[in-house]
Amino acid sequence: MPRLYVSVCLFVVCFIHLAAAQQNRNEELIKKNLAQHEYELSSDGKNFLSNAARNASFFLLGELHGENEIPELLHQLWPVMWRDGYRYIAGELSPWAANRMEFATPDQQPKLMTLWTQPEVSFVHSFGGSRPVLWGCDMEEFQTQLLIRDLATANPQNPTLREMQGTIKSGYKRNMAHDLLALSRSLSGIHDPSVNGIPLLNNIQSTLEIDEYRLNPDTKFSAQLRRESLMKELFLEHYHQNISPQSQEKIMLRFGRNHLHRGYDVRGISTLGNFIAEFAFAQHKTVFNVAAFGAGGKASLAGETWDADERNDDLAFALFASSARYSATVFDLQPLRQLLHRIPAEERSPEQQRLAFWADSYDAIICYKDVTPRN
Repeated sequence: MPRLYVSVCLFVVCFIHLAAAQQNRNEELIKKNLAQHEYELSSDGKNFLSNAARNASFFLLGELHGENEIPELLHQLWPVMWRDGYRYIAGELSPWAANRMEFATPDQQPKLMTLWTQPEVSFVHSFGGSRPVLWGCDMEEFQTQLLIRDLATANPQNPTLREMQGTIKSGYKRNMAHDLLALSRSLSGIHDPSVNGIPLLNNIQSTLEIDEYRLNPDTKFSAQLRRESLMKELFLEHYHQNISPQSQEKIMLRFGRNHLHRGYDVRGISTLGNFIAEFAFAQHKTVFNVAAFGAGGKASLAGETWDADERNDDLAFALFASSARYSATVFDLQPLRQLLHRIPAEERSPEQQRLAFWADSYDAIICYKDVTPRN
């Protein structure tokens, strides 16, 4: 019996040793893979992303919010992408805001708050001349009262719209959504102008529906689902209005990083990127998607400033940041994806599980070691 016990113990010790050795080899292979497929964004990395965009029909940029680095990247990539056939950018802003920022003259333009700045919109629009470039594919997050006022201006005699204007005379607050939505649903026979290809009333009602869901803790999940569905609906509407079956025109999407995963994110809600990937497949077209994260610095939006260091948020981010050799580093995740899938899922470490999540979700990821807050 003692001899059998010793044999079993030796077997277990050997197994543990071999497993640990294999895990160490896997970690070394991953580090080597990252080192072999990282690029400095300002030089080889920009070329890598431009080439990837050229070979795709949909280029998805899962951005940070509230910093200067993504607008700068857009400024560098868009001229090359336009040359290579990109003609539209689907963005995380409402159709109304996209139209106002792209076409309203300065004397007509109220001060707008969006995830885009006016110089960014003016820059991408300059390539299109008089044609629209920006597709608004979201609810109106910041100035719903201005949409209601525009609809009321188009229908000056409508008593319901006058009542809605009275409700928002001091500005819009989310707790007004229920009453405003009920009033909007009672409207009939009005002039409903199309803004950025979408009826203005639809834009208003979609926003109010989501805000009404957001008010109740029990329906916040429904609010997230409804918003994600709205993004898909608006994208499809724009696509079918502007892209013919024979067209070779390409589309960029710029949304927050959590929206553009290929696959589902950990919440199982943000599925726009997965939807685009499947849609592209149905069109016999291809997608390339790139994410960005901050490993330091600050970001700022809507009067709030926050720490943009995400290294403690995800084990994969910490590894990417420690491996990054440049202030802005692009990692090609496609070779890493193949390597990770050679490791059985049950044998992956927690860090490798997170790496697999990001490598399956995105084709590339940009690590910014220090982001700066947007003015």
